[in-house]
Amino acid sequence: MTKFAAIVSRQAGLTVIELMAAFGVLAILILIAVPNLLSTLPALRLNDAARQVATDLQLARMRAISQNTANTVTFNTSTGVYSSTLGGESFDIDQLYPGIAFSAVTANPVFTSRGTASAAVDITLSNGSATKLVQVTPVGRVKIQ
Repeated sequence: MTKFAAIVSRQAGLTVIELMAAFGVLAILILIAVPNLLSTLPALRLNDAARQVATDLQLARMRAISQNTANTVTFNTSTGVYSSTLGGESFDIDQLYPGIAFSAVTANPVFTSRGTASAAVDITLSNGSATKLVQVTPVGRVKIQ
C-alpha cells in the first residue's frame, strides 16, 4: 500500500457517539442559562423603558427650543400612554414594553422655549418588583435615577 492510499483511506470527522455527547453538554448548558436569562428580562425591560421615556422627554425639550414655544408632555397613568403637544405622537408604554407601567407621575413636564422646565417632575416606572425614576429638573435636564 502506498502512502497516498493510506492517507485517502483515513476518515476524518466525528462519530455519532461524539456528536451525541457534544449535544448533551450543549443541552445542559442551555438548561442552566435560560432560567437566568429569563429572570433578568424584566429588569432589562424596565431599564429600556426608562431610557425611552427619558429620550422622548429630551426630544420634547428640543422641539420646544427649535419651535420657540412651550411643549407639554402629558402622562396618563391609568392607560400608560404619554404624548407631546408638539409633534403629535403618543406612546403606549405597556405596548412598547409589556409589564411596565407608570406607577407615579408628580406632574406633566412643560418645557419652555428656552429649554427649561416649569417645575421639577418625577416619573416613576415599575415592573411590579422594581422601579426606575426619570427626573426632569427645573433647568430642563432629564436624568434616570
